[in-house]
Amino acid sequence: MSFRALRPVLRASSNLAARRVAPVARPLALRAFSLTARRMGNGETDSTLAAALSAEHKFEIENASQLPEVPAFVESFKTQGIWEIQDIPGEDDVTLTRKFGNETIKLTFQISDLDSFETPIIDGEPAINEEVEPNGPTSIACSLVITKSATPGSLMVDLETCDEGFEITNIAVYEKALAEREGAEGDWERRSKYMGPQFDHLDQAVQEAFSAYLAERGVDEALADFVLSYCEHKEQKDYVSWLDQVRGFVEQ
Repeated sequence: MSFRALRPVLRASSNLAARRVAPVARPLALRAFSLTARRMGNGETDSTLAAALSAEHKFEIENASQLPEVPAFVESFKTQGIWEIQDIPGEDDVTLTRKFGNETIKLTFQISDLDSFETPIIDGEPAINEEVEPNGPTSIACSLVITKSATPGSLMVDLETCDEGFEITNIAVYEKALAEREGAEGDWERRSKYMGPQFDHLDQAVQEAFSAYLAERGVDEALADFVLSYCEHKEQKDYVSWLDQVRGFVEQ
Protein backbone atom coordinates (compact mmCIF):
# COMPACT_ATOMS: atom_id res chain seq x y z
CA MET A 1 0.00 0.00 0.00
CA SER A 2 1.38 3.40 -0.89
CA PHE A 3 0.44 6.77 0.45
CA ARG A 4 0.85 9.93 -1.53
CA ALA A 5 1.09 13.29 0.17
CA LEU A 6 -1.62 15.59 -1.12
CA ARG A 7 -0.94 19.29 -0.73
CA PRO A 8 -4.01 21.21 -1.78
CA VAL A 9 -3.38 24.83 -2.54
CA LEU A 10 -6.14 27.39 -2.14
CA ARG A 11 -5.66 30.48 -4.24
CA ALA A 12 -7.60 33.68 -3.86
CA SER A 13 -8.97 34.98 -7.14
CA SER A 14 -6.72 37.81 -8.31
CA ASN A 15 -9.18 39.23 -10.84
CA LEU A 16 -12.25 39.38 -8.58
CA ALA A 17 -12.43 43.16 -8.76
CA ALA A 18 -12.11 43.07 -12.54
CA ARG A 19 -14.99 40.65 -12.86
CA ARG A 20 -17.18 42.88 -10.76
CA VAL A 21 -16.43 45.85 -13.00
CA ALA A 22 -16.83 44.00 -16.30
CA PRO A 23 -18.64 40.69 -15.74
CA VAL A 24 -18.30 38.10 -18.44
CA ALA A 25 -21.58 36.97 -19.99
CA ARG A 26 -22.30 33.26 -19.46
CA PRO A 27 -25.06 31.07 -20.80
CA LEU A 28 -28.01 31.15 -18.42
CA ALA A 29 -28.42 27.35 -18.38
CA LEU A 30 -24.78 26.76 -17.44
CA ARG A 31 -24.94 29.36 -14.68
CA ALA A 32 -28.11 27.83 -13.25
CA PHE A 33 -26.55 24.35 -13.28
CA SER A 34 -23.40 25.61 -11.55
CA LEU A 35 -25.36 27.25 -8.73
CA THR A 36 -27.55 24.19 -8.28
CA ALA A 37 -24.54 21.88 -8.13
CA ARG A 38 -22.90 23.98 -5.44
CA ARG A 39 -26.10 24.03 -3.38
CA MET A 40 -26.09 20.20 -3.55
CA GLY A 41 -22.48 20.09 -2.36
CA ASN A 42 -20.97 18.91 -5.65
CA GLY A 43 -17.80 20.80 -6.50
CA GLU A 44 -15.82 20.73 -9.69
CA THR A 45 -13.14 18.45 -8.18
CA ASP A 46 -15.51 15.88 -6.65
CA SER A 47 -15.56 13.51 -9.62
CA THR A 48 -11.75 13.62 -9.91
CA LEU A 49 -11.28 12.75 -6.25
CA ALA A 50 -13.94 10.03 -6.36
CA ALA A 51 -12.28 8.48 -9.42
CA ALA A 52 -8.85 8.50 -7.76
CA LEU A 53 -10.26 6.88 -4.61
CA SER A 54 -12.14 4.32 -6.67
CA ALA A 55 -9.01 3.39 -8.64
CA GLU A 56 -6.97 2.99 -5.47
CA HIS A 57 -9.73 0.92 -3.87
CA LYS A 58 -9.94 -1.34 -6.94
CA PHE A 59 -6.16 -1.80 -6.93
CA GLU A 60 -6.15 -2.83 -3.26
CA ILE A 61 -9.12 -5.17 -3.71
CA GLU A 62 -7.48 -6.90 -6.69
CA ASN A 63 -4.27 -7.40 -4.71
CA ALA A 64 -6.21 -8.68 -1.69
CA SER A 65 -8.08 -11.19 -3.86
CA GLN A 66 -4.81 -13.03 -4.40
CA LEU A 67 -4.42 -13.55 -0.64
CA PRO A 68 -6.42 -15.73 1.77
CA GLU A 69 -9.22 -14.00 3.67
CA VAL A 70 -7.58 -15.01 6.95
CA PRO A 71 -3.76 -15.12 6.81
CA ALA A 72 -2.04 -18.35 7.81
CA PHE A 73 -0.35 -16.72 10.80
CA VAL A 74 -3.75 -15.69 12.20
CA GLU A 75 -5.22 -19.16 11.64
CA SER A 76 -2.23 -20.72 13.39
CA PHE A 77 -2.54 -18.30 16.30
CA LYS A 78 -6.24 -19.04 16.76
CA THR A 79 -5.70 -22.80 16.46
CA GLN A 80 -3.45 -22.73 19.52
CA GLY A 81 -6.53 -21.79 21.55
CA ILE A 82 -4.56 -19.68 24.05
CA TRP A 83 -5.36 -16.07 23.20
CA GLU A 84 -8.65 -14.59 22.04
CA ILE A 85 -8.53 -11.69 19.57
CA GLN A 86 -10.91 -8.78 20.07
CA ASP A 87 -10.77 -6.66 16.93
CA ILE A 88 -13.56 -4.31 15.84
CA PRO A 89 -13.21 -3.22 12.17
CA GLY A 90 -12.41 0.47 11.90
CA GLU A 91 -11.25 0.82 15.50
CA ASP A 92 -7.61 1.45 16.34
CA ASP A 93 -7.30 -0.82 19.39
CA VAL A 94 -6.76 -4.57 19.27
CA THR A 95 -6.98 -6.64 22.46
CA LEU A 96 -5.67 -10.13 23.14
CA THR A 97 -6.98 -11.91 26.25
CA ARG A 98 -6.24 -15.23 27.91
CA LYS A 99 -6.62 -17.12 31.17
CA PHE A 100 -3.63 -18.30 33.22
CA GLY A 101 -4.66 -20.07 36.39
CA ASN A 102 -6.67 -17.57 38.44
CA GLU A 103 -5.38 -14.69 36.30
CA THR A 104 -6.95 -12.83 33.41
CA ILE A 105 -4.33 -11.35 31.09
CA LYS A 106 -5.18 -8.60 28.60
CA LEU A 107 -2.73 -7.17 26.06
CA THR A 108 -3.80 -4.06 24.12
CA PHE A 109 -2.03 -2.41 21.19
CA GLN A 110 -2.90 0.13 18.50
CA ILE A 111 -2.35 -0.13 14.75
CA SER A 112 -1.77 3.63 14.51
CA ASP A 113 1.75 2.96 15.80
CA LEU A 114 2.58 1.80 12.27
CA ASP A 115 2.10 5.39 11.05
CA SER A 116 5.32 6.40 12.80
CA PHE A 117 7.44 4.24 10.49
CA GLU A 118 9.27 6.48 8.04
CA THR A 119 11.51 5.95 5.05
CA PRO A 120 14.74 7.94 5.36
CA ILE A 121 15.25 10.79 2.87
CA ILE A 122 18.69 11.23 1.33
CA ASP A 123 19.40 14.13 -1.05
CA GLY A 124 15.68 14.75 -1.35
CA GLU A 125 14.86 11.20 -2.44
CA PRO A 126 13.50 8.22 -0.46
CA ALA A 127 16.34 5.87 0.40
CA ILE A 128 15.54 2.39 -0.93
CA ASN A 129 18.57 0.53 0.30
CA GLU A 130 18.81 -2.56 2.47
CA GLU A 131 21.82 -1.07 4.23
CA VAL A 132 19.84 1.97 5.39
CA GLU A 133 17.73 1.49 8.49
CA PRO A 134 14.27 3.14 8.52
CA ASN A 135 13.75 6.17 10.73
CA GLY A 136 11.39 6.19 13.68
CA PRO A 137 10.47 3.42 16.09
CA THR A 138 10.69 -0.22 15.07
CA SER A 139 8.25 -1.35 17.72
CA ILE A 140 4.61 -1.33 18.79
CA ALA A 141 3.72 -0.03 22.25
CA CYS A 142 1.54 -2.44 24.23
CA SER A 143 -0.30 -2.29 27.54
CA LEU A 144 -0.55 -5.51 29.56
CA VAL A 145 -3.00 -5.82 32.46
CA ILE A 146 -3.01 -8.86 34.75
CA THR A 147 -5.87 -9.27 37.21
CA LYS A 148 -6.59 -11.98 39.80
CA SER A 149 -10.09 -13.00 40.80
CA ALA A 150 -9.49 -12.57 44.56
CA THR A 151 -7.15 -9.57 44.42
CA PRO A 152 -8.38 -5.94 44.41
CA GLY A 153 -5.42 -4.63 42.44
CA SER A 154 -4.16 -5.18 38.89
CA LEU A 155 -0.62 -5.38 37.60
CA MET A 156 -0.11 -3.04 34.64
CA VAL A 157 2.94 -3.47 32.44
CA ASP A 158 4.01 -1.13 29.64
CA LEU A 159 5.77 -3.00 26.86
CA GLU A 160 7.29 -2.42 23.45
CA THR A 161 7.97 -5.06 20.82
CA CYS A 162 11.63 -5.51 19.94
CA ASP A 163 13.91 -7.97 18.15
CA GLU A 164 14.10 -10.19 21.24
CA GLY A 165 10.36 -10.14 21.94
CA PHE A 166 9.07 -7.55 24.38
CA GLU A 167 10.96 -4.82 26.18
CA ILE A 168 9.45 -3.85 29.54
CA THR A 169 9.39 -0.10 30.14
CA ASN A 170 7.29 0.22 33.30
CA ILE A 171 5.41 -1.84 35.90
CA ALA A 172 2.81 -0.57 38.36
CA VAL A 173 -0.10 -1.81 40.48
CA TYR A 174 -3.47 -0.01 40.35
CA GLU A 175 -7.00 -0.64 41.52
CA LYS A 176 -8.76 -2.83 38.97
CA ALA A 177 -11.14 -0.11 37.83
CA LEU A 178 -8.30 2.36 37.31
CA ALA A 179 -6.07 -0.15 35.52
CA GLU A 180 -8.80 -0.93 32.99
CA ARG A 181 -10.02 2.64 32.53
CA GLU A 182 -9.51 3.55 28.88
CA GLY A 183 -8.78 6.79 27.07
CA ALA A 184 -6.95 9.96 28.04
CA GLU A 185 -8.84 10.25 31.32
CA GLY A 186 -7.59 6.86 32.47
CA ASP A 187 -4.02 7.69 31.44
CA TRP A 188 -4.18 10.99 33.32
CA GLU A 189 -5.49 9.39 36.52
CA ARG A 190 -2.84 6.67 36.44
CA ARG A 191 -0.11 9.27 35.99
CA SER A 192 -1.22 10.89 39.24
CA LYS A 193 -0.25 7.65 41.06
CA TYR A 194 3.24 6.41 41.79
CA MET A 195 4.18 4.35 38.74
CA GLY A 196 7.30 2.78 40.18
CA PRO A 197 10.89 3.23 38.96
CA GLN A 198 11.99 2.94 35.37
CA PHE A 199 12.29 -0.74 34.64
CA ASP A 200 15.90 -0.53 33.47
CA HIS A 201 16.82 1.08 36.81
CA LEU A 202 15.85 -2.09 38.69
CA ASP A 203 18.41 -4.64 39.78
CA GLN A 204 19.36 -6.93 36.90
CA ALA A 205 18.11 -10.00 38.76
CA VAL A 206 14.70 -8.35 39.23
CA GLN A 207 14.54 -7.45 35.53
CA GLU A 208 15.33 -11.00 34.47
CA ALA A 209 12.78 -12.43 36.92
CA PHE A 210 10.07 -10.14 35.54
CA SER A 211 10.88 -11.16 31.96
CA ALA A 212 10.63 -14.83 32.91
CA TYR A 213 7.34 -14.13 34.75
CA LEU A 214 5.80 -12.68 31.57
CA ALA A 215 7.29 -15.31 29.25
CA GLU A 216 5.69 -18.07 31.35
CA ARG A 217 2.34 -16.40 30.62
CA GLY A 218 2.96 -16.38 26.89
CA VAL A 219 4.14 -12.78 26.62
CA ASP A 220 7.21 -13.74 24.65
CA GLU A 221 8.98 -13.31 21.32
CA ALA A 222 6.36 -15.30 19.41
CA LEU A 223 3.58 -13.04 20.69
CA ALA A 224 5.61 -9.92 19.84
CA ASP A 225 6.02 -11.18 16.26
CA PHE A 226 2.28 -11.81 16.06
CA VAL A 227 1.48 -8.26 17.26
CA LEU A 228 3.66 -6.73 14.54
CA SER A 229 2.20 -8.95 11.80
CA TYR A 230 -1.37 -8.41 12.96
CA CYS A 231 -0.92 -4.63 12.98
CA GLU A 232 0.09 -4.72 9.32
CA HIS A 233 -2.79 -7.08 8.45
CA LYS A 234 -5.44 -4.99 10.22
CA GLU A 235 -4.10 -1.68 8.94
CA GLN A 236 -4.40 -2.94 5.36
CA LYS A 237 -7.99 -4.14 5.88
CA ASP A 238 -9.05 -0.89 7.51
CA TYR A 239 -7.33 1.13 4.78
CA VAL A 240 -9.38 -0.61 2.07
CA SER A 241 -12.57 0.05 4.05
CA TRP A 242 -11.54 3.69 4.56
CA LEU A 243 -11.07 4.19 0.82
CA ASP A 244 -14.56 2.88 0.14
CA GLN A 245 -16.17 5.01 2.87
CA VAL A 246 -14.48 8.23 1.78
CA ARG A 247 -15.33 7.60 -1.88
CA GLY A 248 -18.94 6.97 -0.95
CA PHE A 249 -19.12 10.24 0.97
CA VAL A 250 -17.59 12.26 -1.88
CA GLU A 251 -19.98 10.75 -4.44
CA GLN A 252 -23.14 11.48 -2.44
